[in-house]
Parts: sequence; C-alpha cells; structure tokens
Amino acid sequence: GALRGIGAAVIIDNISRKRRRQMATKPSHRPPRTGGAVRELRRRIVMNELAPGAVLTELALAEQLGVGQGAIREALLRLEGEGLVSRSGRQGTMVTNLDRATAEEILALRRRIEMRAAGRVVRGLGASDIAALHTLMAAMHDHAVAGDGWAMIESDTEFHLALFRPSGLAAMEAILARCIMHTHRFRLWAPWHNRPLARTAGRHAPILAAAEARDAAALEAAIGEHLDTIVETTANPEARQ
Repeated sequence: GALRGIGAAVIIDNISRKRRRQMATKPSHRPPRTGGAVRELRRRIVMNELAPGAVLTELALAEQLGVGQGAIREALLRLEGEGLVSRSGRQGTMVTNLDRATAEEILALRRRIEMRAAGRVVRGLGASDIAALHTLMAAMHDHAVAGDGWAMIESDTEFHLALFRPSGLAAMEAILARCIMHTHRFRLWAPWHNRPLARTAGRHAPILAAAEARDAAALEAAIGEHLDTIVETTANPEARQ
C-alpha cells in the first residue's frame, strides 16, 4: 500500500512538472496596454503631432503602438472623456478642434479655480508640500535643459496640481488637470507662441516663493500673473478659428 502511494505521488509530481513546462512555453495573454496607449495618444494630441481634425482609426493606431485594438478602443474612450477626441458613428473618431474662444473659456475657468484656492492652499501647505514643489521646479529646469517639451508639460502639470492639493478641494482636481492639459495644447498649437522652455520653467519661481512664504495674497497674485501671461500669449487677434 505504501509503495502504491509513493508511485501515485511520483506520477502526480511528474504531471505537475509537465504542466509547469507547458505553461512556461505557452505564450502569455497579457492584458492590453491601455494605460500606455492613453499616455502616448494624449502626448501626440497635446504636442499636436496628431493635428486637430485628424481622423483616427483603431487598426492603424494599434499597429503603430504595438497593442491590441481593444486597448486602442478603450484608450480613445478615455481620451473622449478628456475632450481630446470626438467619436461618432458616421465620422468615426477625430482629434477635437482648437479655437481661440474655447481656449479663453478654459483659461478663465482655470484662473478661477487656482486663484480662489490660494487661501485654502496656504492654510493647508506642509513642509513636505513645499519640498515636492521644489523638486518639481528642479525637474522642469532639467527638462528645459534637455529640450524635452513633453516632460516639461508633465512636470508643469504636476506642479500646479501639487500646489492645489493642500486646498482640500479634491473634487476639483480632475477638472483643473483637464484645464491645464488643454491650456498646454492650445499654447503649443498657437502659431504666434514661441516661449523658450527655460523661461517657462522660471515663470513658476514667484508662485513657489509666495507659497513658501505662506502669503495668500501674494500667492493669488502670482498665480494670476502666471495665468494672465498665458492669456496674453494666446489671445492674439490673428488666431486661427
């Protein structure tokens, strides 16, 4: 009886080893890399590599990005929610258009959100928040030196969101993030815009100084000046409609 038990155990162990070998050699069915597709398509649209009005096809994008069409379909749905693409049964999927009026409305909303939060931000700022802002400022300067415009945009966005978070207005963060993204998109699209990256990075210094001083009035004024400069840059009468 004992021998039969040992023999059965050996057979089971051999079967287990065989199954493990089969699993090791069998191609894995990894989930679609939706997150990577979203980030790359967002980058291309914001950087205007995919022009306003461009028609997007799932098959072509899947081949370009090396992901499944399911991942592209989900990515496009998420980008539609961000206002970067529009989808319709008749026309398919297109990159949303840009115009001066929309840009000015987005800038006005962003200005209202960030400036009105200044007092709450100052009351909620901690030492770790200031340290994070310094780190993001340094990152922006590094990206400027490297000439990496997209990395600069990512650090700029995170700087403004990190500044906003101590306000405690968590429900507004996604709205602010969307405003920031569309501000960058329009700024880069505008044919009259030509600000060096280093200057863009340096424009955050007054904001950081006011935050570090815990001066609500100065912070509100610095944010207003920062955003008003963007408005002056984009509100060119020769803007494309």
